[in-house]
Amino acid sequence: MAELDLQDQTRRDDVYNQMLQINDMLGQVAAFPSLLWTWVFDIIKDIYDNNQIADLAETDIADEGVPEGITLKQIFDKFWEDVDTLGFTMDDGGEILEECVRDWMRDNNFLVSLDEDGWLDE
Repeated sequence: MAELDLQDQTRRDDVYNQMLQINDMLGQVAAFPSLLWTWVFDIIKDIYDNNQIADLAETDIADEGVPEGITLKQIFDKFWEDVDTLGFTMDDGGEILEECVRDWMRDNNFLVSLDEDGWLDE
């Protein structure tokens, strides 16, 4: 096993402590399976944070965005209502989960086309 310098040892130990905290917090999530919920929520939040129509510059290359006035809480509340019909599993993997979340967000007008060319209808 290779020797770690002090900086790498400290980083390793910090990550270990963070993982213990996250594991403890996951055990307290009142939804099952908590890791899947955390993963999907992270996808939703990432899409929400990085696709606000109000924040897109005219030079941004974007086909869709989150309309002004939509809150992350509104999206979460609707997700809570719909989750049992979506059939997400850990076996789906990140790419499939993100695609399914994006489709669900589009179906619920949380993610809308910025161009009226009808590409989403194809």
